[in-house]
Amino acid sequence: MADLTITAASVRPVGHCIIRRFTAGATITPGQPVYCSANNTVSLTDGSALTTAACIGLAVSNSDGAVSFSSGEEIDVVLFGVVEGFATNLAANTAVYVDDDAGVLADAVGTKVCRVGIGLNTTQLLVNPMLIVSA
Repeated sequence: MADLTITAASVRPVGHCIIRRFTAGATITPGQPVYCSANNTVSLTDGSALTTAACIGLAVSNSDGAVSFSSGEEIDVVLFGVVEGFATNLAANTAVYVDDDAGVLADAVGTKVCRVGIGLNTTQLLVNPMLIVSA
């Protein structure tokens, strides 16, 4: 399994995306996958448990270009659309998944399968999260 490398300062939505503002429930860096951890609050995904693997989208830089958000700060999350700012291990037509390490994206599934999106090229990801629960 190879983790994707993100350049936090470069992570931003491209074109028309569905973006929603949440409250950070932990320290979050742009480009990290998040899940709803409480009402209107997001925390870093973790593929080792079903409840924390349910990614809703990727955190992105705000208009100030912030590269880190502390717990309690407002954060923008791309729920659907193209996000750029990836540096390595992303390729066209390659699925991207939640990793077992909190807030990490990988090119292989974690313990619980949650596809975050599909690579469009080496720097852009089409965010379209889907939790896959097998019987």
